[in-house]
Amino acid sequence: MRVGIIRFPGSNCDYDALNFFAKNGHVPFFVWYKERVIPKCDLVVLPGGFAFGDRVYEKATAKYTINPGVLALRSPIMSAVRKFAAAGKPILGICNGFQILVKAGLLPGALERNESKRFFCDWTICKIMGASVFGDARLLRKKLRLPVAHGYGRYRASSALLRELKANDQIFLKYDGANPNGSVNDIAGICNKEKTIFGLMPHPERARDGAHFIRAIERYVGKR
Repeated sequence: MRVGIIRFPGSNCDYDALNFFAKNGHVPFFVWYKERVIPKCDLVVLPGGFAFGDRVYEKATAKYTINPGVLALRSPIMSAVRKFAAAGKPILGICNGFQILVKAGLLPGALERNESKRFFCDWTICKIMGASVFGDARLLRKKLRLPVAHGYGRYRASSALLRELKANDQIFLKYDGANPNGSVNDIAGICNKEKTIFGLMPHPERARDGAHFIRAIERYVGKR
């Protein structure tokens, strides 16, 4: 696969993502946030980090609020990302990338501050759900040991949306056992109805078990 990795000021998992795909035999490359066109690729990745520091400053003051992903939406590259999505091409958002996709309206629900009100950084056990997402029943219920590192990773959804996500098999990853942020229904990763856009809070690019996830993505993209 040719994998375009979007870089925003503050992205700090960009090289993790680049190395992750390269060591798995793919051709990853960076796309700067000021670009207006995404070079030909099979998959776009929005990596983890803190795009623009997750901070929104009041004009001409030092005061700011934390609002992960919101400033990234104003970046020129997001127009190209939206076009890529509209064409039905695969997009993956990890951690901050997940936050950006939700803020952009490309994935449903909301990501809010952790229930503990603290940044959480540790290993978690996650379980792959929704075999139809990747088209491989062998992956169903497979457990992965993946790290998380976020302060705003609590996934929120109304009762109606949660029913819809379940009905459409859009929940592809759940925390198994300990829930690090208080996400509803232990949700760690979701996709859109068309199953072309994926977002997850854990970092598969930092873990050995992430190889299982990349294999699933490979199979999925290969069928597009």
